[in-house]
Amino acid sequence: MAISYRRAELADILAVSGLRQPSEAGGAATDRMLRYLTGEHHPQQALPPRAMWVAAIDGVPIGYVAGHLTRRFDCDGELQWIYVVREHRRSHVATELVRLLAEWFTARGASRICVDVGDDAARPFYRARGAVDLNRHWMVWNDISQLPALNNTHPRK
Repeated sequence: MAISYRRAELADILAVSGLRQPSEAGGAATDRMLRYLTGEHHPQQALPPRAMWVAAIDGVPIGYVAGHLTRRFDCDGELQWIYVVREHRRSHVATELVRLLAEWFTARGASRICVDVGDDAARPFYRARGAVDLNRHWMVWNDISQLPALNNTHPRK
């Protein structure tokens, strides 16, 4: 069961927006995701461009990550959404998705990256990948180019 990773296209939004369960953090409704990627929806202090990656098995999405450049909290970028279906959590899918977004940020000279944690259960995930607490709701990578996962040994497909 090989997991592939690729940049998301607008045609992917219907499938990825339906992955998240209603009680879970990590995404938004289809229309909001589409407007976000087309630059019609702007989170606070968001700047263009936006980027999104999809993790899939046999072409079926199992997770995604999205982010954009920003000035929020004196940061350069923001991880907007990340989600992996329950049966593929703790299998490095989220780590690879964050790594891909980190490379995108780094290529654009964005190093200080913030993320709204969503719930406290996610804090250990971000902390293990180098993020530190910014405030009660937010964490930050002060230099995402130093993300431990950028030097991981997990194979990319």
